[in-house]
Amino acid sequence: MFLIPYKMETIFTKLPVANVTIIVVTAIMFFLTTFGYFEDSVFEALVLQDWDIGQMTGSALLHGDLFHLVGNMIVLWIFGNAVCATVGNAIYPFLYIILAVFASAVHLMFDENPAIGASGAVNGIVGMALIIYPLNRLHCAYAFSMPLMGIFWKSGKFSTKSFWMILLWLVFDIFGVVSGSGGTAYWAHIGGFGFGMTAALLLVIFEALETYDPTLIDIVTGKKRERQAYDLQELAEKTPGIPMAVPIGSSGFIAPDQSALATEPNPLLRVTSVIKKENLITCFFFNEGDPIKEVSVESEDPVRVEINPTGGLEKRVNGWLKVTNVRNAGLSAVKLRISYKAGAQRVTKDLLYHEAEKKFTVGE
Repeated sequence: MFLIPYKMETIFTKLPVANVTIIVVTAIMFFLTTFGYFEDSVFEALVLQDWDIGQMTGSALLHGDLFHLVGNMIVLWIFGNAVCATVGNAIYPFLYIILAVFASAVHLMFDENPAIGASGAVNGIVGMALIIYPLNRLHCAYAFSMPLMGIFWKSGKFSTKSFWMILLWLVFDIFGVVSGSGGTAYWAHIGGFGFGMTAALLLVIFEALETYDPTLIDIVTGKKRERQAYDLQELAEKTPGIPMAVPIGSSGFIAPDQSALATEPNPLLRVTSVIKKENLITCFFFNEGDPIKEVSVESEDPVRVEINPTGGLEKRVNGWLKVTNVRNAGLSAVKLRISYKAGAQRVTKDLLYHEAEKKFTVGE
């Protein structure tokens, strides 16, 4: 049986270069040690066995087998990219190292067995995600086999709020500690997780992070219980498809059943955040409707407009729109024109920004 996340819906304002670099370096280290490019003494010197800073950090670069590596790196990819994009590439590597040190310290205090793996640091990142992204949707894949019950293979996908999956993993780690299961550094998992939560709480409380989704603090204090989102419903135009004649041999054609006609694809953009800073407006959104192509935005006002992605917007994909006043003045009223290709048609609509509500609406 396996249960793995493969995507978390969140807003990326920066490319998570630091996290990707950590994943690449960890993978390279695994293959170098596995295929004997390093002497055994180098590997043994990095195994966590004592209160040595080299072991407490270096053990996060070692993994016992490919499944151990891949499992950790998948989780680090999903949650680490989000955390890295939020805290920034300059801070993230130091944060990751500190998480590894604290996870190692807790392991040394409660478990006398040697340990390797990035699980402690990775669980620290997951602990941070619980604080920063508790309500974000987490997409997971699963598969299992129960031959005795007549189920030889069953697989599928589902999505849920991230805090449910994170708490489930925490319960497994606590059960591992209580049951005394060997072979896994559960204390390192819990230590990293606890410090990750603490670090994220401090960053959120002291407003050292720019967050775009409700944090655990927002939920507890009642500031924001869900996304402050709204739909740009007026973008959708359900246009009937072009009727296609159906051949009936060489004698002629019959018209198709009108009820079976397809409609042109239409987007449904859900705005999750609109952030106004002096001469810059940033609008974050994701598409809950049909995929569209060749998205572009322009304006007659003296502003620079950027939209991402531009090539196409698939269903359940995040995007952002940035409007910058090139004259370095404030932005109070902005009129944009968004255009996209929906099937065989190109649809054009006006987007209006309202300063008082910090909100976009669609007009003709």
